[in-house]
Amino acid sequence: MRKFIRHPNCIPIDIAVDETSGAGNDGTVQLINVSAGGLAFSLLHPVTTGARLTISMPQVWPDYSASGTVVWCREARAGYEAGVQFDEPDEAFKARMVAQFCQIEDYRREMREREGRALSSEEAAREWIVRYAEEFADSIGWH
Repeated sequence: MRKFIRHPNCIPIDIAVDETSGAGNDGTVQLINVSAGGLAFSLLHPVTTGARLTISMPQVWPDYSASGTVVWCREARAGYEAGVQFDEPDEAFKARMVAQFCQIEDYRREMREREGRALSSEEAAREWIVRYAEEFADSIGWH
């Protein structure tokens, strides 16, 4: 069993920086993690702290979209990492559900590769919930 739960970056996210913010870039970036108040992602070019942006995950059904403010941006090994604080408190809950979906799909893929078990999404969800749901909630401060 894992000591710490991984935050897979299985879902790319799209960001669109508000033109009035005056800095940053638009495009597809990689999700790093989701917390109770926002999310972090990696990108190739820096985005200005304070920039307003819209985050979407069109690969998720129904489409996920939220707005927020960049609260930090720092250099990383392969470019930059940035953190966004959501504008609306309920966006954190929605993003948590997306992150949980990622975790379950990552678990499903891992079981197929490591153990040769082909689980349905529902079977993977049931197993993952028993094994990791509490740890996941703790890892993002949702208890």
